[in-house]
Amino acid sequence: MKEIESHSVEFKRYWRDEYLKILCAFANSDGGVLWLGVKNDGTFIGLENVDKLLEELPNKIRNKLSITPSVMLEGTMDKKVIKIEISPSDIPISYNGKFYVRSGSTTQELQDFELLRFIMRKQGISWDAMPSDVDAEEIDKETVDKFVEMAKSRLSISKADSANKILENLEL
Repeated sequence: MKEIESHSVEFKRYWRDEYLKILCAFANSDGGVLWLGVKNDGTFIGLENVDKLLEELPNKIRNKLSITPSVMLEGTMDKKVIKIEISPSDIPISYNGKFYVRSGSTTQELQDFELLRFIMRKQGISWDAMPSDVDAEEIDKETVDKFVEMAKSRLSISKADSANKILENLEL
């Protein structure tokens, strides 16, 4: 095999349930392929329990991650391997309540601010679209006026528009 481990490719000698987090990371990233029965250098070594895995893995993945993988038999007669393809998901996917993504050839758990930003991005929400608890009286008029002038000079905004109209058009 000419592939190497990367952002979207992972090799494992055999199946372990903990590899579900790799599949979760593929779904939360750009998709990917997990090969079973393959050494880290891409050499096929084969699997012993191929038939059982071909039957169990699609259900296990669907039940744990709520995604439907493509699970295929590959290799040769004496070195059968399994290829699990995962498509990128439009919604956040979790494994045991945790969210994972791929970074290089590693699987990383998202936490704190990264997790919040990831979920917002998957849901199409930006920070500036989030409601704030600030009252209009607390906003500095001078700062808003400077922002409006800057917006008028940089964007195709009518110079005659009021500050309120400009802020409304910018959804602020």
